[in-house]
Amino acid sequence: MDAILNRTPPTVRERLQSSPLLFLAWLLYSPPPPPTQSKPHPHKIRIVCISDSHNTHLSQPPLPHGDILIHAGDLTVSGTQHEHDNVLSWLESQPHPHKFFIAGNHDTFLANPEIHSYITSNYPSLTYLQDSSAQLTIRGRTLLIHGSPYTPQHGSWVFQYPRVHAPWYSPAEKPTSEYQSTQIWSRIPPLTDILITHGPPLGHLDNNISINLDKAAAGCYALLTALWRVRPKVHVFGHIHIGRGVEWVRWDASQKAYEEVLAGRVGWRGLLTLVWYKVIAWFGRGSRAEDSTTIMVNAASVGGLRGEQKKGAIVVEI
Repeated sequence: MDAILNRTPPTVRERLQSSPLLFLAWLLYSPPPPPTQSKPHPHKIRIVCISDSHNTHLSQPPLPHGDILIHAGDLTVSGTQHEHDNVLSWLESQPHPHKFFIAGNHDTFLANPEIHSYITSNYPSLTYLQDSSAQLTIRGRTLLIHGSPYTPQHGSWVFQYPRVHAPWYSPAEKPTSEYQSTQIWSRIPPLTDILITHGPPLGHLDNNISINLDKAAAGCYALLTALWRVRPKVHVFGHIHIGRGVEWVRWDASQKAYEEVLAGRVGWRGLLTLVWYKVIAWFGRGSRAEDSTTIMVNAASVGGLRGEQKKGAIVVEI
């Protein structure tokens, strides 16, 4: 156990050590990351993902080539028009055939009601998504892309909603339509192929190994609930810089059991459920009806206490 804990980030390690239940659930879950490609595959669509550049775009490593470039918000620090013009000019100069971006909580200027016409007039190669969708065709494949800037409330930034805490519900319940977060995430079209949000879902690349959904909670439970409905091929986000990485999520019964333990909706009974489904999968007796997967990408591009680490883009292929 000590050897495994020593390979985990310090903040995660502290939480795992404080809860044997979470440690065992995390150990059972531990999905392998999807493969990333250093060279383009001729028959796959190459997606270049970046987020949370916070005015560091000119000092970031050069962006890799790809079919689609995605920026998942927090382009700036203070959200001024000058900052946005600077980074949008940089995005406009990139050679990728299709370029999409959303706002983050720092991007105040993008909350302007006239922003769509401003971007269309000044940056015609960019597509700005704000609770909206776009369709594109690449080498005969048609993809639906949906983007939303919203994140759970933290401070007085833009594009935020009150957080939904999972333990408020019994295991049989879902977040109801009275919550603003549910209304926002219900707008995601059911056939979305690529989803772009600024923040992560609960329990996935959000650095949130905690059953106490207090101020330290990062990922959104309501967004996670929406993902079970939509199940996109790729979900790109950022916001939680320390959660940067790639995860391959399989929408099956063991995945649901793990998330219920993580959200604090079940206790040791949930761990036994997770063990049961893992045993079934091990012996190949599980149903394949739910065997769909999503590549989740936390593409936060800065790290360190002051964002001094420039980490560049993450590339995935579908």
